Amino acid sequence: MITRVYAVSTPTMENTVPAGDRVFLAPGSGIRRGDVVVLRVPVAVSDTNGIFVKRVIGLPGDHVACCDSRGRVTVNGRPLSENYLYPGDPPSRITFSARLGPGQIWVLGDRRNISADSRTWAAVPVSGVVGRVVLVNHGFSFTALHTPRTFATDGLAPADTRLDVYLVLALMTAGSLLALVVLAITGVILLTIRGRRSRHRPPLADPPLPDPPLPAEA
Repeated sequence: MITRVYAVSTPTMENTVPAGDRVFLAPGSGIRRGDVVVLRVPVAVSDTNGIFVKRVIGLPGDHVACCDSRGRVTVNGRPLSENYLYPGDPPSRITFSARLGPGQIWVLGDRRNISADSRTWAAVPVSGVVGRVVLVNHGFSFTALHTPRTFATDGLAPADTRLDVYLVLALMTAGSLLALVVLAITGVILLTIRGRRSRHRPPLADPPLPDPPLPAEA
């Protein structure tokens, strides 16, 4: 089922999740490499109690590093072909190499040049994950997020078969929300029309006086 819907206010996951879009989250702890997640990062690490949208690059026990001889991020020595990155952004301008401990994940934003992520924070607790993003809503269009091909090709994640049921549920949820919005807009329009009609209606004239009674015949 879809657990929550969040509005994204920052551009650090563009172009996968542009600022202003809404994301639909699925529950569960089965986070895989390549997943986009909404998570909380400890205040002592991020200096804020807000939430973030990031991509999971490494899981507990992984060795994540950047950069190899071709400037790529590697996971357990396997280079990633990150075609989801924001156009023109390199995999990282910051070098790193980390072995993740139990309960730790490594997250990066897709817009690497402006993203605050594990390159600044180091590994973050997987317990902070609020949910996995399965659907991105922009206006009246929806985009389902799949595991990027590079993770499946390199054996870092299985083929993604999780999306079908979540996609249906998310669209049902979105349809319900849209119906509520339409009803609300319709109500506002009707009230506006009635108000305008009442303002432009001419005032009622005083009722005519009754005719005087006829004199009685003699």
